[in-house]
Amino acid sequence: MSSENEKKMEALLLLGDAFIQDLQKSKRGSRNQGSESPSAGGSNVTWSKRDLDGQRVYSSKRKKRDSSAVGTRPCAIKTTSACPSSLDPDFNLQRLKDLLQDSGGVEEEDVGHQPPSSWSMRQREVEQCWQQARPHNVDNLLSAQTLYQVTCNHCQTRDAVIRCGECMPLEWFCAECDQLAHKRHTLHSRQTTMAGFLQYIPPTESVKLVDGRYSVSEQDCFLPTAFPKSICSCETNDVAISVGRSVTLVCINGRYDLSLPVLTCRHCSKQWGPEFSDFVRSGYWPATMQAQTLFHQDLFSSFEAMKTAAPGMSRQAFTAMLDHRTKQFGRTGNVNADAFQRSFLQYVYCKSEEGKLLGKDPFICPACSPEMVAVSVDGNRKLYRFQKTNQREEPGFFDGVFLAKDSDVSTFVEEVRGAVKSTSGKAMCGETHWSAARETSRQSSKLDEEGVEVAVCRHGFLLKGLNMYRGEIFAYPMFLQKSLQSAKFLAMDVTCRYVPYMNKVSEALTHLKPLQEMRHCLSVMHAKAHNTKCEILWSARNQEGVGTILGEEVEQINSYLSRCALTTKYMAKSVRIDMLTVHAMGWNRRKEDGLHIALSSRFKKTVEKTCEVSENLKKLQDQMHCCDGMLKQWVADVKQWASSGSAAASVDAVRGLQISIESLFVSIRHKKHFLYIHNDRNKRRQKITQKIAKEKKRLLEEIVRYNQKPDVDLVDTSSVVQNLSSKADERMIWPWQEQNKDGVDILTKKKLFDLHMLASRLAEEKEILVKEMMQHCQYLKEACTKVQSLMASISGSIQTGSYPNGFTEKGSKGLICVLQRRLKDLKLKQRTVAGAYRGILEPGVRLVEEEDGELEEDMDSQSDDSSEDEDDGEEV
Repeated sequence: MSSENEKKMEALLLLGDAFIQDLQKSKRGSRNQGSESPSAGGSNVTWSKRDLDGQRVYSSKRKKRDSSAVGTRPCAIKTTSACPSSLDPDFNLQRLKDLLQDSGGVEEEDVGHQPPSSWSMRQREVEQCWQQARPHNVDNLLSAQTLYQVTCNHCQTRDAVIRCGECMPLEWFCAECDQLAHKRHTLHSRQTTMAGFLQYIPPTESVKLVDGRYSVSEQDCFLPTAFPKSICSCETNDVAISVGRSVTLVCINGRYDLSLPVLTCRHCSKQWGPEFSDFVRSGYWPATMQAQTLFHQDLFSSFEAMKTAAPGMSRQAFTAMLDHRTKQFGRTGNVNADAFQRSFLQYVYCKSEEGKLLGKDPFICPACSPEMVAVSVDGNRKLYRFQKTNQREEPGFFDGVFLAKDSDVSTFVEEVRGAVKSTSGKAMCGETHWSAARETSRQSSKLDEEGVEVAVCRHGFLLKGLNMYRGEIFAYPMFLQKSLQSAKFLAMDVTCRYVPYMNKVSEALTHLKPLQEMRHCLSVMHAKAHNTKCEILWSARNQEGVGTILGEEVEQINSYLSRCALTTKYMAKSVRIDMLTVHAMGWNRRKEDGLHIALSSRFKKTVEKTCEVSENLKKLQDQMHCCDGMLKQWVADVKQWASSGSAAASVDAVRGLQISIESLFVSIRHKKHFLYIHNDRNKRRQKITQKIAKEKKRLLEEIVRYNQKPDVDLVDTSSVVQNLSSKADERMIWPWQEQNKDGVDILTKKKLFDLHMLASRLAEEKEILVKEMMQHCQYLKEACTKVQSLMASISGSIQTGSYPNGFTEKGSKGLICVLQRRLKDLKLKQRTVAGAYRGILEPGVRLVEEEDGELEEDMDSQSDDSSEDEDDGEEV
């Protein structure tokens, strides 16, 4: 009867579908004939097609929520632009806009009847569903622990007493089948039902039926390892397996106490036991050369990934998690954290050596090679390390790889200090004292390393670093600049004080004169704390050829590396260097994986921002009645004003009052701005408010004293008070700074100057990004060529019997296999990158010459941390 009912139901559904299709055809026909919409008396029902299960069937692909994928090839349509002044003949802006829209749309009638939804509504619905299902979920959780009579899934005759969740769907075993099956699967976590509930037992225990009752007994468990094809020259491969010495295995599920297998030939009695090479081939890594403890290589990969994602996690916390999982699955024993870290560093070092053989360089940016636009340098005082007594100084595995060798840095610092006379104390720019602007500094008595100084490219790749022993002195960024002379710009937070010092040192040390060829810029955020003239002269926004670099890229790195300080400040010197290098390699690997996405997104935003800024600049010019010729003159006036000195600088008393007024004004604005940001208690805010009142009173007194001086331009007290009360971030231009010759104040000119500079930098940024995309593609192409040449060279060496780098024949053949995998990954990456870039550029533009149709595959389906501000040690 059930089959007949199903046939009737299918027939009814087919008739219903035919009826719906007829209605839809008639409806479309009436629309084509220009018929009016149904009146109030007509039917307003929209018929939807459904499948046999009653689910709605859509005639076309639904529109995706995320329409910002850059890998989709835009449709070729005729385009127009609302901003012709910002167009570049090499690019199609409309294609870039079309890239954000999904080609597969939804039918008009489907869209019109879809109910509006938002993220908050969906979250509320999800929460309601979970709340309604919560009692059922608890019941399901308890029901899963219920025991019932089950027959063994394998022999189908005896009662099951063992359950193995890793053997699903045949998870129930009797005692005999359990011993047969789990001799091959030693690491499975099994549960027994003997006690009336599910209880985990270790692999060294088994359940046996004795006198009609089940009991637990000990058994020998072998370490899962690869066996050789033969252990002797006997024709018959007749071997016996016996129990060898005990060994401890640690994997992601915790610790296992097992035994090594020993193979014995029954004819010649020759024995074989696994050695170091056998352990590595089986996926393990010994903790010592005696191999009493083995770590699974996958465990090291998981630990490295977790350290990259959570730098503050210590090895003790990770091994504590392993201990917890050991006890959870019925086993005993702990994991030695020190042995784990030592073995992990040995493994990472060997993997890095393998990467060198494959041609990998973890501290190079593919988009900045070979021509780099800018490098940002800054120090991180949070990565200090406490001094330790009676500690052996052992060289690290990665000494000099990322962090420069301390001996090289100290030699350079002593050379610089011996060539020029250093000035003690913090340097001052305008009204701000900078602790990073020092020529010399004392060494702390409680710390060994006081932090690190790092250099990063404009894409956030870590390039080089060094340990700081005397705070942030100018010699440290000079050492990094000497190592990265290929860059055109060097961005710092104290550029205005560093450049004169660098010029003085390079004049004294002739081999450092090439450093003067590099241009310098001030990071955009730190420029706001400098003098107004200093910001105009040195800010990265006002430097021709630098693009839209912020110069603050190192702050994002510092927010990541600062979390490493939770563990590295207690480490030994060599271990700290190794762990920081591992973190840096993990950071760069993550940056490299998403480089093509970052460049594509950056290009898209640059094009959009260019149109917006150009329109704003045009509107502001119209408001101020400023033509293009007058704009150029105003830009020149602002630059000239910033380059000129103060007219009253020769009078010491007047100049002292000017400095005092500027300092008090900036101090009050700074305290008011951070009053509620950095202070969460009313008691603390009350003290700061009292300081603000005292400084304001003193400021007004200083202004009165200044206005009483002869031959000075008077300061308007009311405008100063109004500026202090305003929440806007307006700069105060003082009378001794202003040069008003054409009736327009310098502050008005500076508004147009800033907008003009931003528009110029955006235009440069598009050209820079295209060049970086080209360099990225070229880098991948050259990497493929290099791998292919290495494979050919090693294959020729194997044929002649001269193996490279002292490897054995097996090692050389294994290197070829790894190179083949590397070549496959590079080609896949090359196609992905080319597809992403091809999606935002005009199809006629090619970044590299494509050979043999290698990059011609269609890439229609591509699968793809605001940084926190760090304490840079400045005092305002």
